[in-house]
Amino acid sequence: MAITKSTKRFLSIDDDRTLQMIVKQILTKSFGAQTLEVFQASTGEEGLQIMREIKPDIILCDIHMPGMDGFEVCQRVRELKLRSAVILMSAYDAEQDNAIKASETGADAYLSKPLKKGELLFVVNFVMRVAHLNDAVFEKNKQLEASLGQLKQFHQKLASLNEELRNDKRRLGASLKEMTDLNQQLENKNQQISSMVEELANRFDSTEGLLVTIIELHQAEHRGHSERVATSSVYIAEKLGLTDSQIRNVKSAARLHELGIVALPTQEKRKEALKEGDDSKSKAATSHPLVGEMLLKEFPGFELIAEIIRHLHENVDGSGSPDGIYGDRIPIGSRIVCAASYFDHIRMASPDKSGAEILAKMDEKTGVIFDEAIMEVLKEYVESRGEVEEAPVMECSVFALAEGMELASDIFSESGINLLRKGTVLNQETLDKILKFHNVDPISGIIKVKQPS
Repeated sequence: MAITKSTKRFLSIDDDRTLQMIVKQILTKSFGAQTLEVFQASTGEEGLQIMREIKPDIILCDIHMPGMDGFEVCQRVRELKLRSAVILMSAYDAEQDNAIKASETGADAYLSKPLKKGELLFVVNFVMRVAHLNDAVFEKNKQLEASLGQLKQFHQKLASLNEELRNDKRRLGASLKEMTDLNQQLENKNQQISSMVEELANRFDSTEGLLVTIIELHQAEHRGHSERVATSSVYIAEKLGLTDSQIRNVKSAARLHELGIVALPTQEKRKEALKEGDDSKSKAATSHPLVGEMLLKEFPGFELIAEIIRHLHENVDGSGSPDGIYGDRIPIGSRIVCAASYFDHIRMASPDKSGAEILAKMDEKTGVIFDEAIMEVLKEYVESRGEVEEAPVMECSVFALAEGMELASDIFSESGINLLRKGTVLNQETLDKILKFHNVDPISGIIKVKQPS
């Protein structure tokens, strides 16, 4: 998939004419003039004049130039309120603060000279693709930061109250009423802190849900994959005795493990990244966990989840990537999600194969790619699912749904939004919401429900 369906405008600002020519050749050859139109300027002043006229989508600007430098250009872009992604670059590696200053100035990315073709193309694609994600979560991040600040204040106030309490206990003349009042204040503060913790957890869940929706919308051919992997991964994690915190992280990593695929530059690369089971995986297939890690590290609270996703393609024998770690050195969550995702990918690609056949194929790679203990629990999970006899299924329209029906498949809207999951039992409130949503974004396809016994 291209960056956009229409021609994008790229403005390169640099006093180095040779570099200008190289950049234009790389971009024109990689994207084509119909996709990316390249403009050039040799000074910051000339660049500002051009950007007022063309309003570029992407600006690549050298920091060190005669007259107006790159930092000032970036500031002027933000003052003009242009919706341009700004990439600053510099050949002065000794100035270690350049990257930091670039970020503080409002730049979207930073590159070091000499430019590398791969880095340039990756950043150009990346800044455009994550722009929508930054917009969607910007407000949530602001709210989260404010909540964290309030929580810190509450902790400080609680410490202060505890100190006051200790002082009151040392004072023999303190009255019982004063002690009671202080204890009540402490209880109130604890309740406030509990509420704050709950709110933070809800914000975390909301951010995760938004990211899952983005993944689902970009991978229509693999709808439901992440949730199925999450279900099997949680089962394995529980059987292996992981802590509640570890299980939560495994579940989140399973739901978000294909986030990096969304940011890949083309539809073809995303399809390559979705393939499982090849002995020689493409660069796209092996790099998307690193992209997912990079994206998730931007969100507070997702650091451990990002680490799990980073190591999805490590092999237990040490032959994997990106770090070549092996055995127990690979995070347990990474090993679990790797096996669960592989199984579901094969099942989707080969619906005629039984669970036993898929597991037999995976057994050939146990001890090489997959963890032996995890494979044993995965087999148990597949067998347990096969023992459950499914009730007969019937098809009906959205208007034929009734209270008490159990969904035999997920319900999706025409835009790709997952409204309800398989196994949901309908009630009157749920039915009302479905009908209201159907009027705005119609339900896609036939709805399958289990026949009553």
